[in-house]
Amino acid sequence: MFQGMDTDQVLSESEALERAAQRLEGVMDGLHSSVSGVEWIGPDADAFREQWGAVRRQGEGVVVPGLGERSRELQRHAEEQEQASSVEGEGWFGQAMDWLGETGGDIVDGIRGGVDWLGDRFSDGMDWLGDRIQDGRDFLGTAIDAIRDLEWPRVTELLVGGLTGLVRGTGDVIELLTGHDLRWADDGTGYADAPRAVTPEQSGLVAPGDLAQIIANTNQTYGDKQTGEVSMSVVGNPPTGVIVNIPGTELWGPGAGDNPMDLTGNALQAGPNGWSAGSEATADAIAQLYADHGIPPGTPLMLNGHSQGGMIAASLAANPEFAAQYNLTNVMTYGSPVDNYAVPSSVNQLNLQHGADVVPKIDLGGAALGPGGGGPEHATTITLDSPGAHPFDVGTNHSGAEYQESVAAQLQDPTSPLYAYSQDPSLQPFLKGDPDSVQHYISGVHRDHE
Repeated sequence: MFQGMDTDQVLSESEALERAAQRLEGVMDGLHSSVSGVEWIGPDADAFREQWGAVRRQGEGVVVPGLGERSRELQRHAEEQEQASSVEGEGWFGQAMDWLGETGGDIVDGIRGGVDWLGDRFSDGMDWLGDRIQDGRDFLGTAIDAIRDLEWPRVTELLVGGLTGLVRGTGDVIELLTGHDLRWADDGTGYADAPRAVTPEQSGLVAPGDLAQIIANTNQTYGDKQTGEVSMSVVGNPPTGVIVNIPGTELWGPGAGDNPMDLTGNALQAGPNGWSAGSEATADAIAQLYADHGIPPGTPLMLNGHSQGGMIAASLAANPEFAAQYNLTNVMTYGSPVDNYAVPSSVNQLNLQHGADVVPKIDLGGAALGPGGGGPEHATTITLDSPGAHPFDVGTNHSGAEYQESVAAQLQDPTSPLYAYSQDPSLQPFLKGDPDSVQHYISGVHRDHE
């Protein structure tokens, strides 16, 4: 809060806004070059570039000019004040200070939110470390124990958390200048529609006779980009297993709409909480399926997901509250960066990755800032031959259809590691090739901002 007149401070704020406008413009130019330079073709690529173009136009047409205008407005106020004689009362300066106190605070609060959690993590860690040192008689030994036991933040959590906060703060600036809430990085809470039974003819879902067919069902679950879905297969009657199929990212814009399978959900999954509205919505769909159809909670449960869907599957498996409700025995992911999730050893986890697919590697293998880090040691990761010629061929190497073909090919080779893994006893309750022994369900997933 400002107290009294200080033209130097006003001019400093003006210069800061001008620098922010220039920096934002430079960032958008760099991102545009990156987007334009990626070798990616097809409908998804066209949709992504179209959405990016809309975001860039909003930034160049609204945010950058708005920051520049605010900067010039502050300069005018400072010049007028220096020319004016001392006058009793607030006048224009009181109004300017009110604007700075309110508007500037909103901008700073919005951007600061992205990095506050980092300070809290280290502050809590140092407080805890201090307590351990005070309580221990051996200073050095206690300090070493404290550092070893401290839960160090992972590198990608820091990067994604900070970037998400910056995007959210930029959205706050746009709302402040235009009055329009774009819901950038505003994840809200997730919920699901009641699961509805569907036939193979209606849904394209097949009996899960092997791992490739389970992947086929997840690929088939990609649906309307405006309303995401998860599919679930109840195997056997009475049930011997339940398979949940979770698709990946369907929308790539920064605005968070009804479908939680979007860029915002992706960022929240990769961030420090490792949780999103998509996780909540998927958990809600599973809970309704079990409750509505009287499925015993001890029935083996398998979570399967592609890309962001695999992240959601791993986050559910790593959530003690969710895992305590079900007999979660298996998680299978393909093309997913899941090394940041502490999936317990009681869960049989299989991570499938094309060697040249860069997406599973963006979590940097779970690298942390301190001791520890890395993915669960008990997880099985199988690297498949890449269909694309090089890592920049993201569209091919990350394709769900290509993963399905790669898995199907390995399952035909008795010498392959995936063939051996497919014989694991924990998978047998889920692998039923008879269509009459499987009932499929679809549940719409949503995001609520209320």
